[in-house]
Amino acid sequence: MEEKIIDRKEAKEVGILCEDFLFRVSSDDLFVYLEDPLLEEEEKKRFYKNWEKIKNCLKLNGVQLVLDQPEVVEEKIIVAKAYPPKEGLPERIEFLPKFLKLFERKEESPEDFEKIEESEREDLRERFQKIICAVQGEPIAKWYPSVPPTPGLNIWGDVIEPPPLSEEKSFELGENVYLDEKENLIKAKISGVIIYEKGKIDISPEYVLKGDVDFSVGNIHFTGKKLTIQGDIKYGFTVECKGILELKGCTENKVTLKVEGSFISEGILRGEDTKIEVFGEARINGAEFANILVKGNLYVKNYLVFTNTLVEGNLIMTEGKGLIYGGKVCALGSIETKILGHPAQTKTEVCAGYLPEKVDTYLKLLEQEEIYLESLKKIRHGINLAEKLKKEGRFTEKHEEILKKLWQEEAKIKEKLSQIVKDIKGFKEDIENLRTKTIRVLQKVYPNVIIQIADVTYTVGSEIDGPITFYLEEVTIKTRGDK
Repeated sequence: MEEKIIDRKEAKEVGILCEDFLFRVSSDDLFVYLEDPLLEEEEKKRFYKNWEKIKNCLKLNGVQLVLDQPEVVEEKIIVAKAYPPKEGLPERIEFLPKFLKLFERKEESPEDFEKIEESEREDLRERFQKIICAVQGEPIAKWYPSVPPTPGLNIWGDVIEPPPLSEEKSFELGENVYLDEKENLIKAKISGVIIYEKGKIDISPEYVLKGDVDFSVGNIHFTGKKLTIQGDIKYGFTVECKGILELKGCTENKVTLKVEGSFISEGILRGEDTKIEVFGEARINGAEFANILVKGNLYVKNYLVFTNTLVEGNLIMTEGKGLIYGGKVCALGSIETKILGHPAQTKTEVCAGYLPEKVDTYLKLLEQEEIYLESLKKIRHGINLAEKLKKEGRFTEKHEEILKKLWQEEAKIKEKLSQIVKDIKGFKEDIENLRTKTIRVLQKVYPNVIIQIADVTYTVGSEIDGPITFYLEEVTIKTRGDK
């Protein structure tokens, strides 16, 4: 076959002959290859020896993208190869690690969790979280802008148009998130729960959980305006809420609740290992055996039964049953309730004007003062006895050593006592303010109720009908009838 310059159509039909080697063009114009494999060694030598001539021949026949050196692909010798077009990349996002928990949840049944050891379940409570929050300004996802498609070239040098870039986004931004184009990050406009549905990212400052806090939900660390839980909080789970928390259901044991805001509870807070801490006002239905700290006023509709409760405000229990029974209930402010104690005369401690770090420290200082005064009295007795022995001429060297030690000990105790007196004086103003608080009971006080106002206590010995108010006058707790 004689070498000649041919057109593209003929090149694709019969091939291109260069230096007695026949080259074929692929039907898609993406590469040119040697028709017959080089089986003989002499043929190979001749091919590579004439490679420069072959290149020129191919170019003369219109093949533009001839390779510098042939390539062997799947036993075919490729001599020309196109530049395929590159597809563009649409705009996309990639969630940051904290928020990947939204997509990593596993669908285990409650029966599966029962088979897991408690130590492992503790980890699962934290690991699998249905509710993930972001604070205002927090990055949620990385943003990757679109990359336009790149045209290609076929072996003839003609442009190959790339497929068009899809204009449809794989995501949508809600009104409470925004794109920071400087940092290429999707960020939160406000604090709240991340909502990702049908490709749309948004933040809800208020969230309603229509069920229990259990292994299908995981521990909750909420930041936003309000969290509402319509079910119960199951054994061992934690709910931390920076905002208003409304709990419709109850708690099981070993629950931890921490609320930085108001707390509303319609169910019963239960469990001797349950810990509830509220930095704000709390309104609850009732509690049994729970440990409660409220840094604000506490309103209880029905009862506090065998709880350990401390309120750094006033305690008001004038609705519903209004019962305090068993345990220890203390308030920095005043207390108003309907019933204290139980007909069975169960020990019940109720304290008003009580702040542990103030009252307990003050009482310890008073106790220490009394101990030091008693010690000084004994030491002074010993010194007086030594002086008497001196006058009577019965004073020995051994007595002299003892007297020196008594003087040294007296000096030490006087120094300590001086400091304690100063400390007591520093506490007195606060204690005097706490002593103005009262405990008002509308219906009944049963025997064995221990009443404490500030640093003074009184045990009720017999049943008392209300309404009645316990108040402190000097160092005595007194009562007055109310109309």
